[in-house]
Amino acid sequence: MKLSKADLIDLCEIYKAKALEEHDKFRHWQARAIEAEARLAIYEPGDESTHEKGN
Repeated sequence: MKLSKADLIDLCEIYKAKALEEHDKFRHWQARAIEAEARLAIYEPGDESTHEKGN
């Protein structure tokens, strides 16, 4: 199958648009992961020492 230059340009535009869309999705999920890590960082392993005092 031989593609013309115009066909190749069209395919490049399609793939570029798909790549940008996936990049945006990645950024969204990356931001959510960073936020979750920041929330988890609040809880240090030593924070549960109040439970140990009761024993």
